[in-house]
Amino acid sequence: MDHSQITTIEDIDISESLVSFDDVVDLEKDIDEFGGDDQCEIMEDKDGDCREYNVHEIVGDDDSEFSETPILGRVFKTAEEAYDFYNDYAEGKGFGIRKHYYSKNTKTQQLYRWRYVCSKQGVERLNEKRVDVHNVKRRRDTRTNCLAMFQIKLVDESWIVENFNDTHNHPLINTPTKVKKLTSHNDLRRSEYTKSIVCKLYQEGLTSSKISKVVNAMDKEVNITPVQISTIISGQRKNNVGRESQGIIKHFQRKSSLDGAFYFDMHLAEDGTLRSVFWADGRSRASYAQFGKVLVFDVTYKINKSKFLFAPFVGVNHHEQSTLFAAALLEDETEATFKWLFEQFRTCMFNKSLVAIITDQDKAMGKTIAKIFPEARHHFCAWHIKKHVMEHSQALRTQFKDSFDVDFREWYKSRSFHESESKWEAMRTKYDIKAGSWLENMYNSRHHWAKAYLKDTFLPE
Repeated sequence: MDHSQITTIEDIDISESLVSFDDVVDLEKDIDEFGGDDQCEIMEDKDGDCREYNVHEIVGDDDSEFSETPILGRVFKTAEEAYDFYNDYAEGKGFGIRKHYYSKNTKTQQLYRWRYVCSKQGVERLNEKRVDVHNVKRRRDTRTNCLAMFQIKLVDESWIVENFNDTHNHPLINTPTKVKKLTSHNDLRRSEYTKSIVCKLYQEGLTSSKISKVVNAMDKEVNITPVQISTIISGQRKNNVGRESQGIIKHFQRKSSLDGAFYFDMHLAEDGTLRSVFWADGRSRASYAQFGKVLVFDVTYKINKSKFLFAPFVGVNHHEQSTLFAAALLEDETEATFKWLFEQFRTCMFNKSLVAIITDQDKAMGKTIAKIFPEARHHFCAWHIKKHVMEHSQALRTQFKDSFDVDFREWYKSRSFHESESKWEAMRTKYDIKAGSWLENMYNSRHHWAKAYLKDTFLPE
């Protein structure tokens, strides 16, 4: 099975396999389906040994909620009822739970197994950024690889507890108020009242972290995190699929009726939600046809309310004035988004070639420019270069005072390749510049910003 094709839990289509909420685990060879009169299953008992149980023998007759009757073998009408039972049990014991995986039959598309685990199951995973970059502040580890779990299986339209482990490797919480703050027991954060407050605050432009502080301050029993805020907002956006783009479409249709050269396109996600939108009017397209030799592209602007990135395409006219060629609203700054955007821009501008394009030092943007505009020289913005120099060379500037600024400026303004290389070697020796440092990376990308390497390209001052 190709795990890379799995996107959402509803898309997973497997037969007798385990699907994890954290990881897609290897396929598990299951025992034959229950059927006929010989309905047996292999289960793990409390001592960790495997034993064969008869389904009719393991069903308990005691209906009391948390009696001395073993939990292994209890019967529930639905999986939701089993989840609520284990969640109530966990609240009484002092720990939280979460859904871990389910098994699904390919032919019938029916779920036949669920496993619920302690919220501290598993271990924290570090992505490449957190592994490679030492100055990234890590979040507090909450996972302890706890093995406590509650597993149920569908048998004759009922759900039976086939595996249960109540051993925890971490202290349990004894304070009821603290237990209520655990994710699985915090019902107030799921209430419609809380969701409505979150959505109203989001519409006013507050970030997820600020919204969580406001909501938690309003009600001490609610302990909602910024991640949960983002989940609520994402869910509300999915409930409004198509609505957020209707107003944009109607506005652009009115513009098109007044301007025959008006161009726009929209990038939608698989569920129909708006990801990005691009537009250019007739006047802007005419300006590009006349002055579109050099293009400045920047995505540093952000609309506070909608959280979309505003990306203008700007040039210079014959009066040395800035002129707008096109504009876009972007969901993110990924390579896929830039690819869609630059393809739209090129189509809108009749595939007219560029001489140069000026951007910041975004790597995803640089890769896309090389593919969509191979004939254009990619330059880094001088303003961003100066800003980054101030940020990354603070230690050298403090240690060597003004000498570093002078040497860097002379290297930056070198008039020839030979002069630039010789001054770089002198700087590397004088300031002990290490391999992999920011200055070393700037040297490797010198063809995009150093004046000695840009003399063959026309740029308006």
